Amino acid sequence: MAKITEDDVVKHYISLVIQECKGSYKGLEPEDRIAEGTLALIHAIRTYRIQYGCFEEYMLLQLRLIMKQKNKEAWAAKKLESIFSLDAPLVTHNASSTLSDFLRSVPHDDTIFDVHCFIKNLSPIEKQVVLLLLEDRDVFKVSNELRISLPQVQSIVKRIQSKFMIYVGLVNQVL
Repeated sequence: MAKITEDDVVKHYISLVIQECKGSYKGLEPEDRIAEGTLALIHAIRTYRIQYGCFEEYMLLQLRLIMKQKNKEAWAAKKLESIFSLDAPLVTHNASSTLSDFLRSVPHDDTIFDVHCFIKNLSPIEKQVVLLLLEDRDVFKVSNELRISLPQVQSIVKRIQSKFMIYVGLVNQVL
């Protein structure tokens, strides 16, 4: 009796993976969807136990869970990139200004702006505020979530804006 290999299982289920990934998970590029889907299939093969029941159902569950997470990460990365992009669409907010409004209003060459480097150099509270603002929360929601006063949040946003202007100025001077 011939033994079924991992490669055999991948070949058998790859069309199902492609079908599942083709029209969904649009945060990922098409070829990345297939690659991540294939990795999810391999993960399912390696973690499957007979007591889980039908392999195909287990594999599809694992595929959907993993792809949902990968898609969420991809959208988060794209959102972070687009916030600092010159071609980012303007989002209307309420009367309170947010960091993303400020960043969109400052003309700069986004090819020289390293978001991770900028955020890495912020204080812990400034990082929290930036990340919440980048998730489209307004200053009122940030204040409530971090349990700090609205004037404190506004002060932190002003500090971040100042640091941003200094950072952009330094980067432009270096180039």
